Amino acid sequence: MNRNQILALVSCALLCVVVYLFADTKKTKEASATPESAHADHQAESLDIEAYITDITEKIQNDSIRKQVEGYQHTNNYEALLQTFSRLDKPLAIAHYMVLKAESLNTDTDWILAGDYNSMLIQSAPDDKAHAYLSDNAIKSYQGAVALDSTNTDYRIRLASAYMENGSQPMQGVSMLLDIVAKDSNNVAAQLALSRFGLISGQNEKAIARLEKILYLQPQNSEALLMLAEANNNMGNKEKALELLEKCKKTVKSPELKREIDKYIQSIKKPS
Repeated sequence: MNRNQILALVSCALLCVVVYLFADTKKTKEASATPESAHADHQAESLDIEAYITDITEKIQNDSIRKQVEGYQHTNNYEALLQTFSRLDKPLAIAHYMVLKAESLNTDTDWILAGDYNSMLIQSAPDDKAHAYLSDNAIKSYQGAVALDSTNTDYRIRLASAYMENGSQPMQGVSMLLDIVAKDSNNVAAQLALSRFGLISGQNEKAIARLEKILYLQPQNSEALLMLAEANNNMGNKEKALELLEKCKKTVKSPELKREIDKYIQSIKKPS
């Protein structure tokens, strides 16, 4: 993955948070009342990635490109495959080959890039099978990074978040994060992850307490402002939610993010 791809991955991360908070969490909370059942749908059958790759390869209309791809697949040239499927705009194939590349090189950097890419795609997965596949990839990738450096707190937070938000055993992730904040209550990343889980499991008051602590430490933290707005809206505190969203708009530069926040503001203002 080149520098531009990494920058694109980072730049869309907060937008994924917006989509995750302001769309999917409501659906999840309506469908379940407990943290465990909120993730029961992860038991869905996973995508047959080999069949998928074969299908999209066979459908490449340019004979020269198709033969190139088949050659790259035969020689396990993962970098060339990543570049080719990036040009062809096939994100699921990219997700697949990023994991294979990480397995081949076995560096924490490659495992983290693979985990982050798969995690990013989860919210826009086209169906349950793809969602399950990407979730498994994210967990596998972060496990690979932690196996190489178990003392790296950031890697452990990523793995814990994947367990909580996408895995079938969310409490395993919660336990990991609680252990981190017990040793360092000012760890913003861990507190953010616990706050996200608090929202999707309907524990708004606990999430608010954590988010207020984060904003005491980092008043301009966009993600914390977004989540605190969501938690307050869930509690019926619409005016507070609107105030926080307006404040959040001032902390983000992306026009797309600002538009998504404006949409959420308008949805709160609509008469119920």
